[in-house]
Amino acid sequence: MRKFPKIKQVRASVIKGGEGGGGADYHDQGEGHWIDNHIATSMGRYPEYRQSRKSFGINVLGTLVVEIECEDGTTGFAVTTGGEPAAYMVEKHFARFLEGRDPFEYETIWDQMYFASQYYGRKGLVVNAISGVDLALWDLMGRLRGEPVYHMLGGAVRNELQFYATGARPDLAKQMGFIGGKLPLLHGPSEGDEGLVKNVELLADMRSKCGDDFWLMYDCWMALDVNYATKLAHACHEYGLKWIEEAISPDDYWGYAQLKKSVPPGMLVTTGEHEATRWGFRMLMEMECCDLIQPDVGWCGGITELLKIS
Repeated sequence: MRKFPKIKQVRASVIKGGEGGGGADYHDQGEGHWIDNHIATSMGRYPEYRQSRKSFGINVLGTLVVEIECEDGTTGFAVTTGGEPAAYMVEKHFARFLEGRDPFEYETIWDQMYFASQYYGRKGLVVNAISGVDLALWDLMGRLRGEPVYHMLGGAVRNELQFYATGARPDLAKQMGFIGGKLPLLHGPSEGDEGLVKNVELLADMRSKCGDDFWLMYDCWMALDVNYATKLAHACHEYGLKWIEEAISPDDYWGYAQLKKSVPPGMLVTTGEHEATRWGFRMLMEMECCDLIQPDVGWCGGITELLKIS
């Protein structure tokens, strides 16, 4: 049986963005980037926080960097969001469950990190931190075994992948070879029917530029209520909106179940980017909240938990 070196040290640090972006904290961009423009958010009900997402602090955390070093110097590396609070948790709380351990005890390590922090965690920032540690651990295991992580997960099942692009210009994404484009929703409920009309007009314009055989979706980033999301879905149906994404608060499972029943036939309801752990995704599925779940491996609990979600 092959022996592997034990974990010597766990380190966490933070990167803040700037003109080139902030690593895993993709909102931390320079001035003029579309992601910080007038985009619908749950803070849009407050006029002073409507024009820029940075105005309400979307970029304050920065990128969390986790490094796990073994006794022989082999080091695993990962990034996620979480900044200084997550870095503190990694070094002051979670490191005790890794240092001196066999890195391949990843199931026990995950279990101990999660249940040791359950009284102040369960989702959000704490699970982001756990995700960063878990991703660094998988990177370390791959380096120790001399193989890519996808090999350890069972190997490749296809020879190529197809992607859609998220951004303000799906027409350019089509030219680049993407199969679809996901638009940020620009106007939320607080901007009334005028904003709703503008949302539909933007989709119609992009449909005319992209043609009928190109996916177009709307990312609503938790900004809507069920009534507005339903109206938006029906108003966009004639322009072939493939799905409406993360339309309402991630905690409103009942609202998602209602929305899924209310959208036009053939339109998909998707969510899960801000959901976490097997229990959260089980709730989405058992309550029939959506057609597609969208776990983020850096936020849902890492690869170890993503396998359970799968």
